[in-house]
Amino acid sequence: MTLAQSIKQQILLTLQALQTAGIISSFIALDRSKDPLSKDNAPPTGYPFAIVGMPRVANDMEDTANNMRTYRFDILFVLSYESMPAPDYSVEGTIDAVLNQFDTNFTLGGTAIAAQVPPAQVTAFPVTTPSGDFACFVVTIEARTLYQLGT
Repeated sequence: MTLAQSIKQQILLTLQALQTAGIISSFIALDRSKDPLSKDNAPPTGYPFAIVGMPRVANDMEDTANNMRTYRFDILFVLSYESMPAPDYSVEGTIDAVLNQFDTNFTLGGTAIAAQVPPAQVTAFPVTTPSGDFACFVVTIEARTLYQLGT
């Protein structure tokens, strides 16, 4: 398994824990759609749901044998206003629950170097589509790991 695949697998395991805890209803890994909120990407079991896509990768040569890679995953969380019991509080509560879950696994199962993990970032925004109105937020996870050249 590649470094990116290992990191993404740990993100998916964290999303599974959020689903088991009842924080989200479902999640999908999506690497090819331009529109994650299209009817073709409807949540498998309702809202809220999460979508994790492809990473952005940055490189920084540490020395002649090692490359520090930063894998950035933006995870989209979609909440339906219709299914929220208290819209004024549910978005913030969901954000905190998601961040708390990622905080308990901040090295992503050891795939990221602990001293090199920046805090998760969140951007929240409303979205209106033909299928409804949603509260969305993106959690940005950056995992830095060392790649040894030639391996």
